[in-house]
Amino acid sequence: MALSFQINAQHNTSDIFKVNEITWYGLDFSNVRLIGAIGFKNPEKIKSYYFDAWNSLIIYETNKYKLDKFFHKESVEHYLNIVTDRNTLPNLDELIIETEYSFGAEEVMQIISEYDSGDKEGIGLVFILESLNKYRENAFVWVTFFDIQTKQVLLTEKLVGKAGGYGFRNFWAGAYYKVMKSAYKSIYMEYKISNE
Repeated sequence: MALSFQINAQHNTSDIFKVNEITWYGLDFSNVRLIGAIGFKNPEKIKSYYFDAWNSLIIYETNKYKLDKFFHKESVEHYLNIVTDRNTLPNLDELIIETEYSFGAEEVMQIISEYDSGDKEGIGLVFILESLNKYRENAFVWVTFFDIQTKQVLLTEKLVGKAGGYGFRNFWAGAYYKVMKSAYKSIYMEYKISNE
């Protein structure tokens, strides 16, 4: 499942594939919903602990979460300050639901417009989590490239990752890994098709 959308900003969209360095902004859970209370029994701990734990996992387990290799870059800088703050935003009373939930590219643009990266420049990459669905055992993720300075979305695509692994942390981390591993190929193919 993929839904892509592109906007030209200071960087041409093709620069996503040409630049040698990007900045990884992490997993943004600020607008996420957890679908299926049976699978999310402690929402307070998920918000206060697991949001950070999942972000840390990607940073410290570089032998598995190979951002540079997966996205064909010589180097990837990490900048998690923004998502660390934003991941405190979800309202616990609204975090867990039993119905379907989704948002579109407009919401992605709004989220990116709220990022304050100071004087940083270049191309940023963030995974904006839409939902973790226990019934489907899938994570729905907006893989989003943006111009750090102008806050313009260059390309965003909604991808689905199948969860799997031992224990709660690893079960959902498996979904993020699958999205990460397949994202470049999926986005590149979408880009190629739309520019033929």
